[in-house]
Amino acid sequence: MNMSNNQSQKNNHIQIDIITLTKNSDKCILETLHSVNSQDYPHIHHIIIDGNSTDKTIPIINQYHHKKKLSIFQQHGSGIANGLNTGLIKSSGELVIFLNSGDSFVSESVLSKIVDSYVKEKWLWAFGETISRSRKGYFTRHIKQYKTWQQSLFLYKNPICHQSTVFSQEILQKNGLYDEKLSLEMDYDFNVRASLLSQPFLLHFPISYYDTTGVSSRHVFKYYKIHKKLRKKYFSLSPISNLKIDSICLIKAILRFLMIPVKLYL
Repeated sequence: MNMSNNQSQKNNHIQIDIITLTKNSDKCILETLHSVNSQDYPHIHHIIIDGNSTDKTIPIINQYHHKKKLSIFQQHGSGIANGLNTGLIKSSGELVIFLNSGDSFVSESVLSKIVDSYVKEKWLWAFGETISRSRKGYFTRHIKQYKTWQQSLFLYKNPICHQSTVFSQEILQKNGLYDEKLSLEMDYDFNVRASLLSQPFLLHFPISYYDTTGVSSRHVFKYYKIHKKLRKKYFSLSPISNLKIDSICLIKAILRFLMIPVKLYL
């Protein structure tokens, strides 16, 4: 048996858990289900954490002919961080990736490429590129990968897109759970903590399409305030540096606020 076949067999024994949060998602959940179902990588466990939907979300999921392993759990707590933690507690795969309801992978081979990189590079966590798009898909933006990783990328924003980040169980066990006291930016806090344990590996290919109409994309000024607080918690900067960064982040928040109609209606 040649080396490529040996690697392929090894890769096929690595389970990837995909965690999807839903709440009244009957208008968009099918896109995510189709995307996961079409992946050419065989060992996938799709874990859906539902926030007590009152629409047709659960019937749609139950009626869907999923070729991958599928589990649905009802969220007993409240909030995004609680839903993420519920998914982590239910997961057991060697790799874990979050894919929000309405988001999708860019191709059918994305997970295969991720596993190949994981086996070859032996990273603890990694993130790739993202393509953000508005509600109707008329407005898209390909967020390219950084040339190198630097902790300073955390100063002005969360530089790591949630839907394009892959965690190994090894670093998840060390990093703990998401902070449920945070209503937004819990992924920023989680990523900073993870980066203090191990530098993320950079994947130079797009992983997911990101729906820009989510909560964090709309509550831009709340996002700004929480980011400001967390940044000062983790990074010791001079008052002048903090003032400069605060000003730049505020300008960016205003620009994101002005873009909300484009995201929602185009």
